[in-house]
Amino acid sequence: MEKEIVLYRTFDSSVEANIVKDVLETNGVPCFLSNEIFSSVLPLTNSSVGAIRLNVFAEDVDKADMILSSTTLPDAKE
Repeated sequence: MEKEIVLYRTFDSSVEANIVKDVLETNGVPCFLSNEIFSSVLPLTNSSVGAIRLNVFAEDVDKADMILSSTTLPDAKE
């Protein structure tokens, strides 16, 4: 049986996307980024087309929410 992968969050900044990805992975939540190359080649602000997508397994969404709600993330500027 395959696990369902869901879009968890989108980001305009690859720095911010990678920070959140690293926090989740460090805390045992497998995840991956998609659309990262496209967004760096053709940056589109406030667009779902150009956004970097953070994907997780559906079963890990609650765990990811809990981790990120209790973690202070630095402000990311590209």
